[in-house]
Amino acid sequence: MPKFLTITETRKQLLTLPEQLTDEPVIITKHGKPAMVALGYEQFESIMETLEVLSDPELMNILRQSLAQADQGETLALEDAIAKLGL
Repeated sequence: MPKFLTITETRKQLLTLPEQLTDEPVIITKHGKPAMVALGYEQFESIMETLEVLSDPELMNILRQSLAQADQGETLALEDAIAKLGL
């Protein structure tokens, strides 16, 4: 569950905030309402990569097809996949 901090609390904790952002984002409130979110750089990178994948129609189509195949039981054991790829 994300942590909530007021802007005042955030200002006081600014130097230690990066250590608090390793697992969950921190929601920063103003007048009791969410105003912004602070998140660690790794979280930010992950979100950006996810958005990149989601915005690629061709890649999303391949992903949907793969998920449908998996749902239908059309899977390969890792060893068989490696052999099929010739690795």
